[in-house]
Amino acid sequence: MKNVLLKSISLIILAVIMTVSFVACQTDVTPQPTEAPATEAPTEVPTEIPVTPMEQILAELATLQFGEIKNVILYIGDGMGQNHVPATDAITGGRYDGKLAFEYLPNTAIVKTVCTEGEPDSASGGTALSTGYKGKRKQLGLNNKGEEVQNVVELAKSLGKSTGAITSESIVDATPAAFTIHSKDRSDESKIAQLQIENSVCDIIMGGGKAKYDELFARNEKDYNAYFSENNITYTAKWDDVLAWNGQGRLIATMTDDYWYFDRDMTPTLAEMTEQTIKVLSQNEKGFFLMVEGGALDEVAHNTNLMEVARHMTAFDKAIEVGLRYAYENKDTIIIVTADHNTGGLLPKAEADEYIEKHQKDNYISNDEWCWTNTGIHCVLEGERIAQEDNPDVDWSTLPYRFTTIAHTSDDVNVWAIGPGTAELMTTEKLASFHIGKFIGKALSGSEFGSTDSKGVK
Repeated sequence: MKNVLLKSISLIILAVIMTVSFVACQTDVTPQPTEAPATEAPTEVPTEIPVTPMEQILAELATLQFGEIKNVILYIGDGMGQNHVPATDAITGGRYDGKLAFEYLPNTAIVKTVCTEGEPDSASGGTALSTGYKGKRKQLGLNNKGEEVQNVVELAKSLGKSTGAITSESIVDATPAAFTIHSKDRSDESKIAQLQIENSVCDIIMGGGKAKYDELFARNEKDYNAYFSENNITYTAKWDDVLAWNGQGRLIATMTDDYWYFDRDMTPTLAEMTEQTIKVLSQNEKGFFLMVEGGALDEVAHNTNLMEVARHMTAFDKAIEVGLRYAYENKDTIIIVTADHNTGGLLPKAEADEYIEKHQKDNYISNDEWCWTNTGIHCVLEGERIAQEDNPDVDWSTLPYRFTTIAHTSDDVNVWAIGPGTAELMTTEKLASFHIGKFIGKALSGSEFGSTDSKGVK
């Protein structure tokens, strides 16, 4: 009994000690402030960079203040005569208050297209714009003596700038060829393809022309895949490859076999090609030169398809918009829009009707080869008939303009521009197309460029 009692007393004393210790511990420890449960920071909604409406850009073009120029974008409407623009506005209703975007460029002039013999073609017209020299028909990048002369692409590369030439035509056609190679014969397109690969310094050459490149690869024993790898050249016929290109070396892209006759078939569009090319070229801090050609315009004008001309003119204008937006945001860029020559003798309908009635003959022949040889009025009518079939919902008799030939003419063309020096260029007496080439060279380099005489020959 005594042991049990002692044991019970011991347990009671132990319990009291533990209780007192627990209370003491609780009393001696200073309570820590309780932290609020962590909460996630509010998700920050990215602020979209406001895009200036094109209407506002066009309204401000005449008052823009430019700095030192390091970029030039030249737009060439192949065969775009003076009446192509009002005809497009009349047929489509225009894009901005009845006009195309490039009509708002503040500095304008009439341009005489030049050639040392006969009516200008894309070879002589392209050469004048690319070299500042008057050239011969069918010759590319050569002066009147048949000598190679530096073009603005080569000049820009020598200054450390990036360069590009893109088109809705085949890249081996005369205009892009005049900016990328030198040749006595524009018709040897497979040879032009070879020169573009092996001799050209142009960073980006893009458009149609896959068939001629395939022809070159098929008939040549050279392993071009190895050549491309050794010379850091990317050749592709896929738009995805263009978008994925890292900008290193050179890019040659042929997006269709020849050219895009119907604008609806053009993938990528000329505007998309322009945007992607500027995106790459503009990475060069020293600047760039880019030539953009609405090349398919010439093809549809040769076929007197006025509705397709209006569509290609609209597509060309959308590509110009890309450059205008870039110049608006980067005021170190000159924009020039012009043509290499006139195709089709487009006239207001009443004048054209009178001309066609006066020159029409009874020997109507529906034969393409004969048409190209003789360029008679019956060929104009045949072209209109085919175009009418392509546009069954259009009454051709109601169109406000009409072509009078399927050939080139020596008629003057227009030029529109913005940027330092372009206003002074427009005051040049008897402005000729080679003056534009000379101006571009001087704008890029700060030095005289091209021909040294007033006739564009020497």
